[in-house]
Amino acid sequence: GAAIWAPDINFIDGKYVLYFSMSTWGGEWAAGIGRSTSTRPEGYYSNSKLLFNSEEIGVQNSIDPVVYQEGDRKYLIWGSFRGIYITELTEDGLELVDKKQIERIAGTAYEGTYIHKRGGYYYMFASCGSCCNGLSSTYHVVVARSKSLHGPYLTKSGGRMLDNRHETILVGNNDVKGPGHTSQIITDDNGDDWMLYHGY
Repeated sequence: GAAIWAPDINFIDGKYVLYFSMSTWGGEWAAGIGRSTSTRPEGYYSNSKLLFNSEEIGVQNSIDPVVYQEGDRKYLIWGSFRGIYITELTEDGLELVDKKQIERIAGTAYEGTYIHKRGGYYYMFASCGSCCNGLSSTYHVVVARSKSLHGPYLTKSGGRMLDNRHETILVGNNDVKGPGHTSQIITDDNGDDWMLYHGY
């Protein structure tokens, strides 16, 4: 009876690992993060496992997973309007190193986060506002940056994402309402970054 959404696929150790949210509307303490694996990016995905649910990890509404890889280390970033958190994954990306070692890196204004490194900074992109009200959606994309993956993520004037401070970079218009949930940032051959997101 639950919905599976917000997938994030990563190539790790010769396999594709798909991380996903599993939740129902209003079931914030039952929500959780799972993973499946495949030899091909388009699937079929199997070997599914629940990594944790909200009650088990102590983070209400544990949704919107994204994995950041740096060298041999992998990190899971997840959360919603109850806070954004980070924890380390095992080298194969299939388990948490320690469910007790979690760290809050952003406040309660965000969901759908994505981290992109450029020029020595880690940029945390996130979505704010209401995602799912059709043409009345107020979803928009914000960002702050840090010298460390673990933060603090700061605005131009030094405000912290932990305190719900950020820079707004993308809002809705007459063509696209409620843009958000940055899913990927791709750097082209000219060195320009392109952001993929959804909207109405």
